[in-house]
Amino acid sequence: MTDLRTAWNNSALKRLFNLRSDEAKGRSCMLASAVLSGIVVNITGGIFYTGYLVEYGITIINIGILTFIPFIATVFSLLSPMILERIPKRRNILAISRALSYTIRILGMILLPLLVRSESGRNIGFAIIVFSASAISSLFSTGYSVWHINFLPESMRADYFNISSAIANFIVGVVTLVGAFATDALAGSDNRIQIITMLYIIGFVFALIDVLVLSLPKEFEYEHTCNGKPRLSDTLRLAFGQKKFMLTMCIMFGYTFASNLIASVINVYLLEDIGVSYSFITALNSSYFLFFILFGALAKRLIMRFAWFKTFAYAVLLLLPSYILYSFIDSTNYHWLMPIVRLSQHFLSVMIAITYSNFPYINLPAGDRTNYMSFYVVFVNLAALLAMLLGTGFVARLGERSLSLLGKQLGSIQILMIVTGLLLGLLAVAVLRLIPRITPDRND
Repeated sequence: MTDLRTAWNNSALKRLFNLRSDEAKGRSCMLASAVLSGIVVNITGGIFYTGYLVEYGITIINIGILTFIPFIATVFSLLSPMILERIPKRRNILAISRALSYTIRILGMILLPLLVRSESGRNIGFAIIVFSASAISSLFSTGYSVWHINFLPESMRADYFNISSAIANFIVGVVTLVGAFATDALAGSDNRIQIITMLYIIGFVFALIDVLVLSLPKEFEYEHTCNGKPRLSDTLRLAFGQKKFMLTMCIMFGYTFASNLIASVINVYLLEDIGVSYSFITALNSSYFLFFILFGALAKRLIMRFAWFKTFAYAVLLLLPSYILYSFIDSTNYHWLMPIVRLSQHFLSVMIAITYSNFPYINLPAGDRTNYMSFYVVFVNLAALLAMLLGTGFVARLGERSLSLLGKQLGSIQILMIVTGLLLGLLAVAVLRLIPRITPDRND
C-alpha cells in the first residue's frame, strides 16, 4: 500500500489532476470533456455517421459533400474575435452555443429522415443541419481554447496530451466498439437504423453533460493588445505578423491537407467496396488507446530528446510506407493487411498526436489569443476542406477507371492513399529544414 501511495504521489496523474488548484481542476474538466466529446463524435460521426447516411440512400459523392461542409462553415471563426473580444466573461455564451450546436446536429439528423422522404430533400436537409451546427460551433468554440490554455503550461503539455489521449481513447473506444458490434449483429435488418438512431440519442445525452463539465473551470481574464473595437482584419494582421506562429500554422496546414485527402470517402470505400464490417473497423480504431499506454512514455522521451518539431517530422516520414500498403488492401487480404497498416499508423500517431496537439500553442503570442486561435481554426480547417474537395472531386472524376501498379489495379481512392503518403514524406523533410526558424524563443 505504501508503494502504491508513493507511486501515486510521484505520478504525472496526480500532478495534472490533483484538484488542489484551479489549474488542476481545469485540466480535470478538460479531460472529462475529451472523454465525453470523444464519445459524442464517435457514436454520432465517423463510421456510424457514414453508415447512417448510407442506410438512408445517400450516395458516396453526397456523403463526401456532407463531410466537408463543416470545414466550409469554419470561415465563421474569423468573426469569433469580433464577438468574444467584447465579452469579458464568456462562460455562459460558450455553453449556450455549444448546447445549441449539439442539438441542431444530433437531433436534426434524427428527425430529418422521419419528416422528409425524398432523396433530394434529405440531401438538402442534411446539408443545412450540418452547416448550421458547424457555423455556430465555429463562431464560439475558439473561446474554449483561449480559456483552457491557462491550464496547460509548457512543462505539463506532453504529460497532459499523452495521458488524456490514452484515457479518452480507451473509454471512447470501448463505447464505440459496443455500438459497432450491435450494428453488425443487425446487418441487413431494418433494426440497424434503429440501433444507430439509439446511439445518436445516447450521444446527445453525453453532449449535454459535456456542456455542463466545460462550464465548471475558473475563467481567467483575457489579455488584449489591440486598441478600440475588434475588427475582422485584426485576425489576419496579427497572425501574419508573427513569423514563427505562421510557419507553425503552415506545418499544420500541410499535415491536415495530406491526411484528409481520403477522409470523405474512406469509410464508404471500406464498408461498401472492401466489405469490412463496422466491428472490424471499430476494433482497429479502438485499439489506439493501447498505443498511448504502451508508447506514451517513449513519445515523451523522444520529445525531450529531439523536441516537438523533430519528433513530429520523424514520425510523419515513417507514415509514408503505411499509406503505400494501405492502397493494396482488398476484400481478400484486409483481414491481415489492414491490421498491419492501421496498427503501425497507431504507433506513429502517438508521437504525431502529442506533438501536433501542442502546435497551436507552441509559438502562440501571449495577447489577443482569440484572434490567433480563430486564425488557426480557419487556416487548418481550410486545409481539410481543400483536401476533401480535391479527394471527392478526384473520385467522382475518375469514376470506375483504374491504374495498374505492380500487377494490381488501383482505383481512385487507392491512388489518393499513395498521394497522401508522398505528401506526408515531403512535409516531414520540409519540417526538418524549417526547425531553426520555428523553434520557440522561450518557454511559457
